[in-house]
Amino acid sequence: MKEISDSTIVDVHARRIFDGCARPSLEVVVTTKSARVCAAPSYSDPRSSGKYEIRHFPNGGVQGSIDLINSIIRERLIGMKADSQEEIDGLFLDIDGTEGFENIGGNTAEATSMAVAKAAAASLGLPLYEYASLNREIGVPHQMPNIIGGGATMGDEGWKGRTPDIQDHIILAVGCQSTYEEMLCVSDVFHRTGILLQEADPNFTGGRDEEYCWLPGLDDVTCLDVLKQACDEVADARGVAFRLGLDVGAADLWDEEKGVYVYLKEGIVRTPDEHATYLASLIDHYNLFYIEDSFFEDHVELYVEQMQQYGNRVLVSGDDLLAGNLQRLEKMAGRCAINAAVIKLNMAGTVTRTRKFVEMCKKNGFSTIGSCRTYDSPDDTMADLIVAWGCNAYKCGSPAGGEHAAKYNRYIRIDKKLGEIPTFATFPGVKP
Repeated sequence: MKEISDSTIVDVHARRIFDGCARPSLEVVVTTKSARVCAAPSYSDPRSSGKYEIRHFPNGGVQGSIDLINSIIRERLIGMKADSQEEIDGLFLDIDGTEGFENIGGNTAEATSMAVAKAAAASLGLPLYEYASLNREIGVPHQMPNIIGGGATMGDEGWKGRTPDIQDHIILAVGCQSTYEEMLCVSDVFHRTGILLQEADPNFTGGRDEEYCWLPGLDDVTCLDVLKQACDEVADARGVAFRLGLDVGAADLWDEEKGVYVYLKEGIVRTPDEHATYLASLIDHYNLFYIEDSFFEDHVELYVEQMQQYGNRVLVSGDDLLAGNLQRLEKMAGRCAINAAVIKLNMAGTVTRTRKFVEMCKKNGFSTIGSCRTYDSPDDTMADLIVAWGCNAYKCGSPAGGEHAAKYNRYIRIDKKLGEIPTFATFPGVKP
């Protein structure tokens, strides 16, 4: 890209903010000669972190990140061109000295990297999704919100065994003509599910987890039955169809010492083979379209078997399994263990590394599923990048919650800018 003189960085500043779960986070302001832009990172809760994830914050936590950005990183970035994204992102790795951001933390790099990208786009007078698209054809991703929660996203550890064992119960609307219509349909399902849960669980008082998903005291099969009923009712009313999906969050179920998957709500332990058989029964009975993190990260053979059985009709997706790591992705591609991957910026640490991860997914014919983190902020940068990179879908908690609405509403605005009838991204090899 031709260098633009007014994209020269003249200041970088980090400050404290709060995320959507009332926990400290940070915001980075990058100022160029013609633009002043803020970006906020996604805070990641260690309880929902995968075995292979990078380190999120340096020593000192959020304040440690702020101190690094306002000193060493600021000094190195001033005078550089904001549109030199790959060079700047490489600088973060150089400052850190490790591939896993063990010293400065992934959120330190992620927040600054996003702010630089937004500043470069603003300097050129372009929306971020257009600037970052590299002239690729742009398609609007499908929205795949979580409706019922459980597992690692339920909040305090004391809730374990009192709520569903599986982490996320997900839906996809099929047949919509716009992002707004998609969100209207899934929001209807969200509200209808809340009503049906009150009928299924007399003790349910409308509680939600930290992703604003409903959190009943029911087992997963009952939750799927309720969710299917809500989808069927809304499908009849709206003239669309729905598919169900799961983020199993299996790492949270796995007991390494005992060698079993522990379902506390059901009061059952399952061997790895029994766990695989149980998931297969859910896929078959509910005609699931999507299943994520079905097994503990090192149980690759079980992923391979699941792909052999269902890979032609189900998105078998990796999140904790991959952790935004190119080496892990190459390994799983070589084993034919998955056909979809979750995209999270602070797993990779920078815009450049995340983009390369997406490109590697596409090279292997994988669907790409953009995602926020449990402790996210109302920043909408991720939405622009997911559109720019041509990701197939986006999942970000429930339709409720300010940090989620910020992204969903950004997709709606981009949708309107792209045309009256947007081109939804398709799923390679699998039809919803």
